[in-house]
Amino acid sequence: MDEQLKSNISDQSIWRRLCFMVLFAVVFNIAEFAILAIAVVQFFTRLATGSVNEELRALGPRLGEYLKQIVAFETFHTEQRPYPFAPFPEGEHKSANGGQAHAG
Repeated sequence: MDEQLKSNISDQSIWRRLCFMVLFAVVFNIAEFAILAIAVVQFFTRLATGSVNEELRALGPRLGEYLKQIVAFETFHTEQRPYPFAPFPEGEHKSANGGQAHAG
């Protein structure tokens, strides 16, 4: 075997990263499910009351940003591990219509 390959295989940091990648892949799937649950709850809240839950509305983009951070880590775009190793994303995105959610 090539010396570089031996060195890479014995590097514990890459194996530690693999463990984090598996962990964040599981977290990604849980967050996807949470986004689906938010969408369903928001739909039925809007159907029943005519408006959406503002707390859940604010959480959606934050979860989306969190998924983006996980993808960046998983694809080696960054070495920064997402939450809980970094702060959870803040809600920075506003909708184009001044923050009001409208159903078409």
